[in-house]
Amino acid sequence: MRRRTDDRAVSDMIAFILVFATIIGSVAILSTVGFQAMADYQEGEQLRNAERAMEALAVNFNSVMRHDGIDQQYGELTLREGRVSTGSDGTNLTILLDGNPSPVAPVELGEFTYQAGSDTIAYEGGGVVRADETGSAVVKQPHVTCHPETETVVISLTEVEPTSRGSIQSTDGLGLTMTERSRKTHFEDGITNVSIRIDTPYERAWNASLERSGWETSGSAGADILATCEDSGGNPVNDVVITVVETDVEY
Repeated sequence: MRRRTDDRAVSDMIAFILVFATIIGSVAILSTVGFQAMADYQEGEQLRNAERAMEALAVNFNSVMRHDGIDQQYGELTLREGRVSTGSDGTNLTILLDGNPSPVAPVELGEFTYQAGSDTIAYEGGGVVRADETGSAVVKQPHVTCHPETETVVISLTEVEPTSRGSIQSTDGLGLTMTERSRKTHFEDGITNVSIRIDTPYERAWNASLERSGWETSGSAGADILATCEDSGGNPVNDVVITVVETDVEY
């Protein structure tokens, strides 16, 4: 009887240890996975909020590009540990009219960027793109439209000049002011072919944006994008309007 009682006590102790170890292990695994999931969700939500904020900022800033009477616009962006900066590493465009460079080409867009980790959200040319190590996607399309059915091409772009202030990282909101430095506008008609040669770090985003705006694109990975607008019947693409506004972004 004593031996049976001792065996039962040992069995109960082993069962208790196994159950306790299972509970502790489950809590540890759930804590690790749960905290990582919460961190990933928080980072994703931060980037989605930054996208929406940059898109709203782009709408505000684009008033400078679209209206002659507005030469300055103010906006705000909440950084949430992100970093903002201006730079010259953005997209460069050469606009060709019947194969000849237009009077406002080439165009060096520059860029205003928000960075969080490996993700970048950039305002360039009046549009907004999001990029990471896997590629880029368009958030807001720039105003580069091709309408061969109505024989019109409208290209309106904003150049952002790099500032000497460098980048700023903060958890607070940041005030931003876009100021017009110069404006170039060119009208032309009787053009059969309008094309844009684009050198950009955001190849996927620009390809998608141009295709949605009526352009035919070509080019291989790592090479310049060539976007073409022409009437399939060979008729002239009349009413070509190109506007490029050079700006400063102060913060």
